[in-house]
Amino acid sequence: MTKQKFLIQGAVLTAVSLLLRISNMGYRSFLSQEMGSAGMGLYQLIFSIFTLTVTLSTSGISLAVTRMVTAAMATGKRQVVRSTVARCFGFCLSVSLSIALLLFFLAEPAAAVFLGTAQAAPCLRILGVGLPFMSLCTCMKGYFLAVDESLSTAFSDAMEQALTIGATVFLFWRFAPQSLEAACFAAMLASTLGEATSFVCSWAAYRSSLRRNTPKNREKAKGVLQGLAHIALPCTLSSAARSALNTGENLLIPKELQKYGLSYSGALSQYGLLQGMAMPMLYFPSSLLSSFASLLIPKIAKERELHHQRAVAHITGKALRLALAFGIFFAGLFLTFGDSWGIALYGNKNAGAYLQVLAPLAPLVYLDVVVDSLLKGMDEQFNSMKYNLADSLLRVTLVLCLLRFFGLESYVGILFFSTIFNAALSLHRLLQVTQVRLSLSQHVLLPLLCAGLSLWIGKKLLAPFPFSQPLWEISCELLVCGSIFLLSYGGCTGFMQKNTGKARRKAQKSAAKESFCSTAKHNRRDLDTQTSSHGL
Repeated sequence: MTKQKFLIQGAVLTAVSLLLRISNMGYRSFLSQEMGSAGMGLYQLIFSIFTLTVTLSTSGISLAVTRMVTAAMATGKRQVVRSTVARCFGFCLSVSLSIALLLFFLAEPAAAVFLGTAQAAPCLRILGVGLPFMSLCTCMKGYFLAVDESLSTAFSDAMEQALTIGATVFLFWRFAPQSLEAACFAAMLASTLGEATSFVCSWAAYRSSLRRNTPKNREKAKGVLQGLAHIALPCTLSSAARSALNTGENLLIPKELQKYGLSYSGALSQYGLLQGMAMPMLYFPSSLLSSFASLLIPKIAKERELHHQRAVAHITGKALRLALAFGIFFAGLFLTFGDSWGIALYGNKNAGAYLQVLAPLAPLVYLDVVVDSLLKGMDEQFNSMKYNLADSLLRVTLVLCLLRFFGLESYVGILFFSTIFNAALSLHRLLQVTQVRLSLSQHVLLPLLCAGLSLWIGKKLLAPFPFSQPLWEISCELLVCGSIFLLSYGGCTGFMQKNTGKARRKAQKSAAKESFCSTAKHNRRDLDTQTSSHGL
């Protein structure tokens, strides 16, 4: 992938991802108004169980398809691409159908035990219908990444989001569900319709792409199951274990809060504020990074296959620097304007207050998005599995030990501890395998200074303007402060790189001159020795 194509695809994917995140925030805002914070808590719990089944059906498959198709294309074996993807399709379909059947038949006891209400069982059943569609779409996304056609996924994702939101609004308008379980069922039904639409769009794009990128003569791929075992299995085990622990953690939080003294609806409300409102706001800007991060997987994998260590180090260093700068800016933005974000998106000051408390996590959260992609590209998914599993196990243990005694405030402390723990392990491993060094001044202090300056100037500039609409307020805050940050940070890094380049060229010239002088001196010494030996 050329640099220009990489940047164009990344920019388009980022724009689409940002649009989808914005629409998703609006969708959650609509749901929170219709269902309240308690309804959002139940909605989040249902999705926690469903996420576990999605992980078992899809985790690691996209990476395996990307890596195997990339290897086939790089070695000139395009004729095996169809067979490779087809076998992955068969594997995904068999696994996802099995899990969907289990979810269908076990929905009622699962809802009664884990959700506290058997009436939520239809929500789990209707979500299970969408599992095969999601699994096959995951395979196709891995293929599109490998053949540099990631834009093909953007249209299907947009169609899925549009249909999901449109169907949800229609169902709430037409049937006006009265109970929390009925409201959640309407949202889950719309989600399943969106997944089916995404599959149809992705399949059409996939068939068209095969005709462009593969020859007519086909060969059976060999070693696909071995490739799935080597690449997908560690990711699947890691993600499944982590998802199981995360699901257990999410289900434990309301129960432990009840033991702390809250009622069932109060526990769901507190949980909905944190996990259903504040956390999505914290993760919202990561859409600007996730698209570029996904494109890094085939790029870094290709450079690794070709043993281009300097290219790997360059890509890694630049990606880490930009991710840290991005996270530091948004941490400052949330700390400064978090209250207005909560009011604008959810009409809830408490959600904004939680966002301000969680804001210092932003640099590590966004950095982890990039580090995870780079580790996958470097064939380090097994180590990533160990770190994620240890992190999730630690969080569940701490939830069981602390929440019943100290309430939701202790869970915020758990989030800080586990995020730092996971980021430290993952980053250390990445720096070790890529032989990259981080600079405190360039990677931390410089973006911190630029972020502080941009937020201070932005706040002063916006202070005289009273905003009647909170959404316009956060848009102007992001635009003004973000523009100042980009100008200041971009100018400083450009100046530093220019001076570094000059110093490097000067050092190279000095070294070359010294080498030339040393060689000349050595040649004169040899000439004097030869002259003396001949008696001249």
